[in-house]
Amino acid sequence: MDQKKTGNFLKELRKEKNFTQEQVADKLGVSGRTISRWETGAYMPDISLLVDIAEMYDVDVRDIIDGERKDKDMNSEVKEVAVKMADYSAMQTENLKKWIKTMSVSLLIVSAFLVIMEIVSQIMMIRVNGTTDLRLNTIYIIEGFMGPASIMAYITMALSVMGIVFATGKHRQFANSHKAGSLVKAGVVVAILLAVIALAEVMLMVGMLYMM
Repeated sequence: MDQKKTGNFLKELRKEKNFTQEQVADKLGVSGRTISRWETGAYMPDISLLVDIAEMYDVDVRDIIDGERKDKDMNSEVKEVAVKMADYSAMQTENLKKWIKTMSVSLLIVSAFLVIMEIVSQIMMIRVNGTTDLRLNTIYIIEGFMGPASIMAYITMALSVMGIVFATGKHRQFANSHKAGSLVKAGVVVAILLAVIALAEVMLMVGMLYMM
């Protein structure tokens, strides 16, 4: 299979229909960047989309795979096999997304619970020590929010949200939105900074224990 040839063929078919990449992306439920990658030959369309692409461009699935039109129409048997393969692939993808969503929601709940427990433990420490110093008590509470365990829980929560976004198909909207893309990048930077802070706190604690 020649990916470049197939990519050029998809580009020609799109121009014949007077479609823009964005219009094709909307029809197929993918991002405009994905269409561009198909047409440059960088990537091949997912097998689950081949039938939809063929019907949209009024060609055979074999034409797309070969990167050129054939004289004979695809017979019903070949088309039936292609449809079944597409359905099977879609079913596998849907099952994977359900699993990711379940795991992400579970991790989100557990992470939130850990943060709450960390804060509660700091409050209990204040009561046990009987500290009345407002400044010191505030530091204890902040440590509950910004302790290593809480920070790692925040990172896990962020990853869980990303998993839920992917599983529900909202990532396509993010891919087509410049603002959303910037937001995701900012989130990654914040997550890295939080991870560095958590690591620094752990190293500081280990150093203090070693000195004692």
